[in-house]
Amino acid sequence: MSVFTKNNSGFQNQAQLTRRRLLAYLGAGTAAVTASGFPAAYADGGELLPMRKGAARMLLHFNENSLGMSPKATRAAQQVVASAGNRYADDAVAELTVMLAAKHRVPADWVVLGNGSTEVLKSIVTMAANAGGTLVEPTPTFGAVQDYAKAEGMPVIPVLVNTDFTTNLGALRQAANQIKGPVLINICNPNNPTGTICNDEALRAWVTNAPKNQLFLLDEAYVDYAALNPRYKSLLPLVRKGQENLIIARTFSKVYGMAGMRVGYGIAAPETTALLKPFTMSYNLSAAGVAAAMASLEDTEFYEHSLNSNAEAKTTLVKALDQLGLDYIPASTNFLLHRIRGPVADYQRRMKANGILVGRRMTAEDGWNRISIGTPSEMKVFAKTLHAFREKEWV
Repeated sequence: MSVFTKNNSGFQNQAQLTRRRLLAYLGAGTAAVTASGFPAAYADGGELLPMRKGAARMLLHFNENSLGMSPKATRAAQQVVASAGNRYADDAVAELTVMLAAKHRVPADWVVLGNGSTEVLKSIVTMAANAGGTLVEPTPTFGAVQDYAKAEGMPVIPVLVNTDFTTNLGALRQAANQIKGPVLINICNPNNPTGTICNDEALRAWVTNAPKNQLFLLDEAYVDYAALNPRYKSLLPLVRKGQENLIIARTFSKVYGMAGMRVGYGIAAPETTALLKPFTMSYNLSAAGVAAAMASLEDTEFYEHSLNSNAEAKTTLVKALDQLGLDYIPASTNFLLHRIRGPVADYQRRMKANGILVGRRMTAEDGWNRISIGTPSEMKVFAKTLHAFREKEWV
């Protein structure tokens, strides 16, 4: 029997396990609960602070939007599931594509939708791998592209960020220029997990003067937050001018709070999307996700509320870090990379014991942690928890 083959009972057991894990994660299932009010997996003897006993869990590890979706988006998703959940969403997908094209002032055939922006990233990697390409990207950065490349057997060249955690464009360019064959250059701007933005002048000059063998994947997942920084510039205007060596990826997961709905998209010149589309999936978006995305685009009030909430919560977080003398990297995102004065593994374990999930180790040097910015009220609780950790000399 092939290692890729499972019997029916194996699939059934795996599905049951997955459902249990999902329900436990969402806090809606039958996971064992301790007397403190936390699921058993989060109770860790001796490290639970009195102030956190019985408190609600906080998920601050995946850069999700703790506000959730726009109420209008939620209603739209519910309504379409009730009325058309049994139908393919082709017409709605076409409508969403037109809406995104209008929003970004490009023709509709310049937009490629994906089941989350990660599907768009995967399609781009598959296209590049099919052409015999090599991946060049900074490290650390969002790891999905590298994972996809390795699965395709594609060579990966990581380039360390600068000592201030900014993306080293000069070193990336030098590494890419040494490759004679096709090169996929993956740049997350702002970068994840550092939160830093690229030097616009240098990046723009590289893209517009790059040799023909270089294709740029610019992941702008956090563009809505970054746009509030006057030093940040999206490269979307270059795409509008027909820059064929550039693909921009965006998502509804962040400012729109739709991480669980899985809607993302890419924007590129038509010559580039024509090359990419054979590697994309069909029937890849759900009716609920598409309906929520369209409603989100129309709900400008929630969009502004989401940005303002993130800014307010970030102010609370930064104030606490300043009070505690914990260094951090200024970020134009919904997360922050900061010092913790100790091993990340210990810090992560102690936060988990107190019902707070924080990021794993993502930097070469230990002692830095990425915290997702929750709601303003969550950040007040997190700030108090950090101060309590200081009293115990945990940070």
